[in-house]
Parts: sequence; C-alpha cells; structure tokens
Amino acid sequence: MKSFLLATCACVMVGSLPSIALAGDKVDMANVTCQQFLADQDGLLPTLFWIDGYLSHASGNTEIDPDQLVQNAKDIAASCQSEPDKKVMDLLEQ
Repeated sequence: MKSFLLATCACVMVGSLPSIALAGDKVDMANVTCQQFLADQDGLLPTLFWIDGYLSHASGNTEIDPDQLVQNAKDIAASCQSEPDKKVMDLLEQ
C-alpha cells in the first residue's frame, strides 16, 4: 500500500510541476515569496515535497511522514497568509 501511495504521489508531482519548471527554467527556492508560493496552485505539491526534503535533510530524518508533510503545509500556509511578502525559506529557518 505504501508503495502504491508513493508511486501515486510521484505521478502527481510530475504531472503538476510548475509551468516555470516545465519551461526548463530553474527555480531558486531562496527567492520564492509566500505570495508566489500560495498563488502557484499547479506547483504547490512539488514545492511541498521539496520543502519536506529540505527539512528532512536539515534534521537528518530519512523517513517520509505524510502526517508531518500535511502539518508542515498547514504551518507554512498559515504563516504565509499573515506575511505574504516574506520568503518561504525564511519561514523554514525559524
């Protein structure tokens, strides 16, 4: 079941890459603002997985935890709502 879930998530991620990434451009995550993050509905899922990987690397955690991924998404969205001009990476370092 977990393998199916991971495969499904991978397919969704590839299918929902942000248009800027599909154009071949690189996205510097250090410059993405909360406003851009919240407005990019097509790229939201891949961005959340990137953030999860970034946080996992920083903490040394190698497990995929769907509940933590959802909680991180809620926390980031809540913070971004109140500070739309703040950079997402700045929120992650708090």
